[in-house]
Formats: sequence, C-alpha cells, structure tokens
Amino acid sequence: MARARGKTQGDSFPWYRSYSPVAVLIAVGLFAVVSLARFFSDGNGEAIDILYSLPIALLAMSFGLRGGLVGAAIGFTLFAIIELVDGVGDIDATGWIARAAGLLLLGVLLGRSTDQIEAGQRRTMAEQDRRRQLQETSHRQAEALEISDSILQHLAAAKWMVEAGRDQEAIELLTSTLATGQRMVAGLLPVSPRGFEAEAVEDIPSTRT
Repeated sequence: MARARGKTQGDSFPWYRSYSPVAVLIAVGLFAVVSLARFFSDGNGEAIDILYSLPIALLAMSFGLRGGLVGAAIGFTLFAIIELVDGVGDIDATGWIARAAGLLLLGVLLGRSTDQIEAGQRRTMAEQDRRRQLQETSHRQAEALEISDSILQHLAAAKWMVEAGRDQEAIELLTSTLATGQRMVAGLLPVSPRGFEAEAVEDIPSTRT
C-alpha cells in the first residue's frame, strides 16, 4: 500500500518534478545552446538574449524559487561574460538592468508560483490520506460493534441454557462463539492469531465423555 501510495504521489507531479536530474541536464543544454547562439550572432544578439528565459523557466518549475534564482543567476552571468568578451558595447546601463531584472523576475515569480502549487498538491494528498484513514477507522469500528453484538447475543443464549440446566449445549455454544469471534477479530488484524485461537479453544473445558 505504501509503495502504491508513493507511486500515486509521484505520478501526480509533471516529469520535470519527478525526474529533476533530467530537467537539470536539459537546462544545461539550453544554456549552452543559447550562449553559443549569442556568441556567434551577427548583430541580433538582443533577440537571442530572450531565450535565456527557457532554461530559467525550466529550473524554476523543477525546483521552485531556489531553482528560479539559480537559473536567473546563471543566465545573467553567461550573458554578461559573452557581452564583455564578444560584445560591441551597444548595450547601455538600461539594457543591463532590464535584462537582469527580467531574468530575475521570471525566476522569482515562476519559482514562487511553482512552490505554492506543489504545497497545495501536498496538502490535497495529505487531506485525502486523512479521509481514507478516517473511513478505515469508521469501517473497523462498525465491524467491531457487529462482533460485540454477535458475541453478547450468544453469551445471553448460553446463560439461558445454563439456567435451564442445558450445560452441555451451553458449553458447545460458548466454544462455537469463541471460535467465531476469534475468526472475525482475525479478519481485522494484519496477522491471524491462529495459535492463540487454538490455545483458547483447547482451554475451554468439555463435559463430553
């Protein structure tokens, strides 16, 4: 049951959450491709810079706010290195601030939203588990009441037999009631107490000759 529950919880998340190492490899590949395209661009680097948002978004959706911040830092660092090494100096201070702010906001906002969505999913699964446990408890209580009523009815019948002088029938009824009650209780337990059941049955005195 625990394995099935873990599988269900894993299946409730998208692939980039369930297989985060794969998401990291894809993000690294995207960073490399965008950086190479930016390095070999012939004047249209400003449009290519926008593509840094792809690996940042992937990291933010895979690791939440922490992944978004790390992705934004990596993306801006790569942009800065390539611009300083191969740039023509056509980006002013406003351009630097705009790129830094855009990448940072993307990482923060998307990462924060991802964290909130995951927290909501976990709360939902916890509530489902709690409801399932309550249902199981209620079911077991109902079965326990049924067992109790059945045993009390047989005990009352055995008492009437003893009072009527039908001791042999009372003993047989008590023996049958004990065995039946133990079988019903065993159905509620993870391990059937057969040894205990056999012992209890043997301990009941018999008047048969």
